[in-house]
Amino acid sequence: MIGAASASFARFASWGFGARFLAPLFARPVAWRILDLAIGVLMLALATSLLRGTLGN
Repeated sequence: MIGAASASFARFASWGFGARFLAPLFARPVAWRILDLAIGVLMLALATSLLRGTLGN
């Protein structure tokens, strides 16, 4: 239980420090477009993988 709690604390702390570190980068709209594109590609890859597994190919 202590390990899970400390891992959760570390995760949220790293998100906070990461957000502060990346804030200047994401002040530009182009960075958001690139992030949206990367998320879209990842979602398409996951959907393709799930469909391949369902169809048995």
